[in-house]
Amino acid sequence: MYTPYGNAANMQQQQQQQQQNLQHPQPQHPSFQQPQQHAQYGNMGQQPQTQQSGPYANFFQDPATSMAAQLAKNSIGSSNQYLQQNFGSIISGTGDLNYYFRVSNSYVFRKILLILFPYRNKNWTRFTAENTGTSGNTTSVAFAPPSQDINAPDLYIPLMSFITYILLWAVFQGLKGDFHPQLFGYLASQTLACSFLDILIFKVGLYLLNCSTQSSLWDLISFSGYKYVTIITLLCWKHLIGGSWMVYYGVVVVFTTSLALFLMRSLKFLVLPSANTAAGSSASNSISSKQRKIRIQFLFVYAVVFQFLIVLFMSR
Repeated sequence: MYTPYGNAANMQQQQQQQQQNLQHPQPQHPSFQQPQQHAQYGNMGQQPQTQQSGPYANFFQDPATSMAAQLAKNSIGSSNQYLQQNFGSIISGTGDLNYYFRVSNSYVFRKILLILFPYRNKNWTRFTAENTGTSGNTTSVAFAPPSQDINAPDLYIPLMSFITYILLWAVFQGLKGDFHPQLFGYLASQTLACSFLDILIFKVGLYLLNCSTQSSLWDLISFSGYKYVTIITLLCWKHLIGGSWMVYYGVVVVFTTSLALFLMRSLKFLVLPSANTAAGSSASNSISSKQRKIRIQFLFVYAVVFQFLIVLFMSR
């Protein structure tokens, strides 16, 4: 008897709940509104970009821009020309660096042997070659490159021996347990200072002796850098072969004497004028016997005494 009434009551309760659900407003969750807000903000942020890209769209096509670029190009070209005209004479031969690196494997091997054992070389004069001008009528005498002349100076051997000396010294210090990273900077600065002092002394000596030569600064750098071949040899002898101090200093004297002989024969054309050409014969006749003796003494002191002190200091 209670079941129909119970069912009817349940049905009435379900209908009331459905009506309440229909009348109850749906909740507005902020999570569903955030994407819309971000989208709106994104659209608002994109509007200034489209507005800013308008004035610079044709920036490289603007006549004023092309005029400014052409003006800057002309200014750089005129500045480069001014530097070459006014400062090119201070360091002569800056454009001929390619000449000093035209070497071959056979040249490097023969040159190292010539530095260490210069006694068998009989001819120390440099080979010359005639260069024909663009018009075909004018010719100029130029020296042969190092790959064709064993007596020609180069910059390949001095540069490689400079780097090898620093690395080799660091390796030997590491084998003794005294290596630290600051050693590279110390050795590089010390080596550059010695090279600068070496070149400066020889350049000042040429100026004081009034030696009018046509050699460039790169020739002096080249001949000054050949001593690192001797220094590397002495370092290898000291740390690899060893021996008593008498044997070591005997080896130092032998290789330093070879270096001095090599430099005296190679730098002779800078200190003493050659009599092979007409200009050389007139220059040789213009100096007296006293001046010639002073120049020979300067060359001896530079090649023997000064180089011995540098080699002994850097191979310690």
